[in-house]
Amino acid sequence: MPFLFLTAQFDRLYAGLTRMRVRAIGGQLGQHLRVRGGMPYLRNEGRLVIGDRVRLRNEPSRIRLGTAADGAIILGNQVSLNTGVHMFSAARIEIGDGTRIGDNAALFDTSFHAVHQDQAVRPRPISIGRNVWIGRNAIILPGVTIGDHAVVAAGAVVFDDVPARQLWRGNPAAFVKHVRADDGFQRS
Repeated sequence: MPFLFLTAQFDRLYAGLTRMRVRAIGGQLGQHLRVRGGMPYLRNEGRLVIGDRVRLRNEPSRIRLGTAADGAIILGNQVSLNTGVHMFSAARIEIGDGTRIGDNAALFDTSFHAVHQDQAVRPRPISIGRNVWIGRNAIILPGVTIGDHAVVAAGAVVFDDVPARQLWRGNPAAFVKHVRADDGFQRS
């Protein structure tokens, strides 16, 4: 029991320090932020918005959220990011309410480097709908839109848009089946 008490005390401390850090770097923060296992790595040169009741789990690997000058990361209400999630935005990454993102998932709206000589890097926004589940080690690439109640399986590499209420898996990610979910359904 004493260990659980100390863990809860440290998690409250991490949440308080994270709130202070978000404000210090010019981010916007909703109410009731929950942080577990340490502080996330945060870098904000653009816009960082964290909604109400967001959960950040930083054990054993820290969550990394970073924005470039023209970038934005917007986390809706009740979003849950698991250990090692990495997001970087040079355009815009928007995560809808109630979305769950699994361990070590990566979302990048830019490729960072040109592929061909004399080619410019073109960041393209990522939009994730409401109540989406993105599995462990999934990679979401620039320009992808994922619809409400969709599921992206563990390890998937998503190049194309995922329509609402569909399950996609693989590399490259492809349609597997439809997801049964009413509009009011919310993953816990």
